[in-house]
Amino acid sequence: MHSRGFTLLEVVLAIGILLVIFVVGFQADSVFQNVLAGRGSRQVESVLGLAAMRARNGMNGSNWGVYLAYDDVTRVASEAVLFSGASYASRDTTQDILFPLGRTLKFPSVQLSGALPSSGNDHEILFTFLTGETPHYGSLTVSSYAATTQIDIPATGIPVRHE
Repeated sequence: MHSRGFTLLEVVLAIGILLVIFVVGFQADSVFQNVLAGRGSRQVESVLGLAAMRARNGMNGSNWGVYLAYDDVTRVASEAVLFSGASYASRDTTQDILFPLGRTLKFPSVQLSGALPSSGNDHEILFTFLTGETPHYGSLTVSSYAATTQIDIPATGIPVRHE
């Protein structure tokens, strides 16, 4: 006699296969999030380094800086603007280079005021023509998903990322 239905072994095997698929899927998602998180902090570090390098090289005969556009309340970043000029407000807008930042990127702490007191909501860092030094030294914290990275910018103007 041939019965219709599933045996206990078939049910256990099917559940085991589904469990393996779900575990592998969640692991892949976690790895992908970690890759994205690292990419965001490296991009911010690269933009800061590029501004410092352009200032040291004397490009356009002016200072170079980075404006970090983010919401002061939610801390969610939108873009980093590489600019040429004495400040973001008085910059040469024809030289602006926009670097969109992912929606998951946040700046929990941005303290780039140098020796002056900081509100923790600093948006701009400027690198001096020919030296690449900055009066806006300090640090910023970049977070994305569960990863948090600190980027220190000393007065010498060379950004250093700490995972």
